[in-house]
Amino acid sequence: MILHLDLDTFFVSVERLLNPELIGKPVICGGLSDRSVVSTASYEVRKFGVHSGMSMPKALKLCPQAIVIQGERKNYCHYSNLVTQIIKDNAPCYQQMSIDEFFIDLAGMERFFDILKWSHDLRMKIINETSLPISFGLSVNKTVAKIASGKAKPMGELFIPKEKVQDFLDPLPVNKIPGIGDAMMPRLRQLGILTVKDLRLFPKGLFIREFRPSAEVLWLKACGIDNSKVVPERDPKSLSTETTFETDVFDPVFLQDTLLFMADNLSYRLRKQGKKCTTVAVKFKYPTFQTQEKQKAISPTDFTGTIADTAITLFKTMYKGQLLRLIGLRLNISNLETQNDLFSFNPKKDKLERTIDNLKDKFGKEVVMHGNYLS
Repeated sequence: MILHLDLDTFFVSVERLLNPELIGKPVICGGLSDRSVVSTASYEVRKFGVHSGMSMPKALKLCPQAIVIQGERKNYCHYSNLVTQIIKDNAPCYQQMSIDEFFIDLAGMERFFDILKWSHDLRMKIINETSLPISFGLSVNKTVAKIASGKAKPMGELFIPKEKVQDFLDPLPVNKIPGIGDAMMPRLRQLGILTVKDLRLFPKGLFIREFRPSAEVLWLKACGIDNSKVVPERDPKSLSTETTFETDVFDPVFLQDTLLFMADNLSYRLRKQGKKCTTVAVKFKYPTFQTQEKQKAISPTDFTGTIADTAITLFKTMYKGQLLRLIGLRLNISNLETQNDLFSFNPKKDKLERTIDNLKDKFGKEVVMHGNYLS
């Protein structure tokens, strides 16, 4: 059996913990610019047709009385970590899919526990210790469990035993199957595939030919079959950050300062994890939404200066005065035990960066910034 835990309207729920006056009011979490999208919408807003991923102007047109909050990621990470720790302390094998979503493999536990009661008890423990609303779906595989948790919301529990899987899936809209998005829906409608049952009864070979080889996975999911495993969390392979500008930017000084700020933050996170970076990559997105990325391999390091210098070098080889919609920075991480490059290692710089990290821990990440930011 697989348990899927999903925190309800997570960002909104965190904001309501921090400000109880928001309880019961229409709340949207997301950016404040015209280019921003909805991250989370409260149930009071959803009844107007607002949903995650919708552009902010459209959301406010549908629900002009909504309260828009541009929250702080550190608050969301804090509460997500509280939930993760509870799951880690109690579950035999779990996989965190996102900041607010978890799978737990309960295989074999039925010999020792009533797994439905165990799941209920875990959910109540999370609620009691964090005050966050959470729902779960429990079933034979990840797909059915995830769909079940969605049906259980808000603040609910839904168990779908093996013999009831197809009865549960068949009447659902076909886009409830993870992996079937808006792009596929027009053609599915043309083929008369509106429900999960329609897809299940559609000839498998024709469906694969109509879409793509990987469509077989979607067809199998419609049949209640999903052999994907719960994969325990491993060390991240990279750290990345991006900034989407409110208006397109062509000022090279501003763009480089933005990149330096990113390098400062990512190298700080790198050192906090005790990791080293082996590749630096810079990403551009143009007003046409086309993207360009260039990367450079470097000797293992966690020095801000080395990472920043590499990022700026890449920037200068890529930037030709174009307007940019977005700029991003990615650091590929070595999960092996590595030391800084002996030829570039500077004990004084190392001590300085550790001191700056301590100041940031105590007073905030922006208490000390790269000199270029002040120009």
